[in-house]
Amino acid sequence: MSIESRVRRIYERRPYPPPELRRKGERWSLPPLEWIVAVSDPERPPVRRILVAGCGVGSEAFAFVRRFPAAEVVGVDFSARSIETARRLQRRVPGCERIQFEVADLTDSRLPEITGGDFDLVSCHGVLSYIPDPVGALRNLSHAMSKWGTLVLGVNGALHPSLRYRKSLPMFGLDPGEFHDSKRTREVLAIHDSIVAYPPVQLAGMSPAYIASDIFGPLNHSLPLTEWSRMCRKAGLHLRSNFYANIPLRQILNRSQQRLLLPRSRPAVCELFDLIQPGSFYRTVYSRQLPKEPNWADGRSLLDWKPLVTPLFTFELPARGGAWHNLRQVTLASKAINTKVTLRVPRWQIEILNQSSGEKSLREILRGVKPKVSPRELSEQMYILHQLAVINLLPPGAGGPKPVSS
Repeated sequence: MSIESRVRRIYERRPYPPPELRRKGERWSLPPLEWIVAVSDPERPPVRRILVAGCGVGSEAFAFVRRFPAAEVVGVDFSARSIETARRLQRRVPGCERIQFEVADLTDSRLPEITGGDFDLVSCHGVLSYIPDPVGALRNLSHAMSKWGTLVLGVNGALHPSLRYRKSLPMFGLDPGEFHDSKRTREVLAIHDSIVAYPPVQLAGMSPAYIASDIFGPLNHSLPLTEWSRMCRKAGLHLRSNFYANIPLRQILNRSQQRLLLPRSRPAVCELFDLIQPGSFYRTVYSRQLPKEPNWADGRSLLDWKPLVTPLFTFELPARGGAWHNLRQVTLASKAINTKVTLRVPRWQIEILNQSSGEKSLREILRGVKPKVSPRELSEQMYILHQLAVINLLPPGAGGPKPVSS
């Protein structure tokens, strides 16, 4: 039996998520929508069509309908039983009648034709790690996306527990390629849970569907972020950010170490963090468009870029007034990513935040500042806000901002 057939058999036996999880409601298992918007291309048009690639029994598709009430949603999965379950559940969920569920293999080159293509947003969460040809699937997803399409990709990282569990399970007489739910299997998983410190997940108590696909099974691609990014580039997709980069970034800001990150782009910073501390799972955003970032080593050229506040943070800004270079306290809060940051910044930077609508360039905003802001200081201060995804920067000649959701 081929690997594809063995993987399909797992999900035909145990559709995911299992009914006991589905009954708890359509959980939003993706990164916060505000963060997805903040790190996506600020020039992209509204979301019209959404593809859930590997939709399982449809929970994610139902959640998308609620978040994007004006968008068309299509869900595909290679498990006929999962799609049958999704359609049955669809009839019971008010407002979800317009979701289109289809049986389709992500590695099938006809995927754009089957789904109708032209998707502005594609979600592929917890799927590619179990596909023998992830690059082929990524190419098909890329071809199914619109010019400004965004991919929200969830994949196993280099520190995923399966890498260790699958090596040690045979020492307890268990075959990592095939899951049999028994008292003995649960006991073996429990001793692993006692030993493994990270990630802090008690696998012995997880559902059979989760264990069968996430730990056991014929294959499990658990790779560094740089390797997933390389495969995505082969498919014409470019990394924009990794959600878990927010954690080390906050530590670096708390210790005032951010200057050492310059002049790395946001994607380069994500890959650097993962090189130093690999993750067990990545929640990432990719786009067909190559991310546009200024030359952070050249503060003079930065003046022609237009700052645009993202929806991720709210501000507590002091009243206007005082010398331009006096330091003032600014509090940035984000409920979506559970973050609150207090910065001491010059008054001219507060003025930038006040006028970051994407319409004016930094040169125009800073025209009245005396004395002039040095190129180095401008780069360092704007870099902090950009890495936090407080602002994005539109390149010279770009039009005004466009809404990113319907």
